[in-house]
Amino acid sequence: MHGPIYVIIFGMIFFGIGGGLTYRQFVFKQQAAQVQGEVTGYTMGNCDEDGCSYKPVVSFEIQDGKSISYTSTYSSSPPAYDVGEAVTVFYSPENPENAIIDGEGKVFRIIFMSVGGVIIFFGLIFFTANIRHSFLTEE
Repeated sequence: MHGPIYVIIFGMIFFGIGGGLTYRQFVFKQQAAQVQGEVTGYTMGNCDEDGCSYKPVVSFEIQDGKSISYTSTYSSSPPAYDVGEAVTVFYSPENPENAIIDGEGKVFRIIFMSVGGVIIFFGLIFFTANIRHSFLTEE
């Protein structure tokens, strides 16, 4: 009887991580300044036997004209952007180095929420089947 409950909790953790990251980015964007930036290059992310992933480096100007260089926390293979590509950047006015590229991490968050939702769904099915089975065996 406890197995389905653990599956549901596991799914809720996955869904919660994706939802929490989505909410955190939403709140950040509400308080951030928005500017156009340009991808100026890449830094290497993780490397393994299949190759390396790349983090985009973006340059943008804040309101006082100061130029900021931001390296994304998300990496991809192949690179998600071309050098010279214009991107929308959200940055904290108090700390311009704290920035995000619009849309970065979206796939990661969707995967976590989708996997969590599917796990919750099947956990509820198993839970319902266990409840039904326990009522049928009591009679």
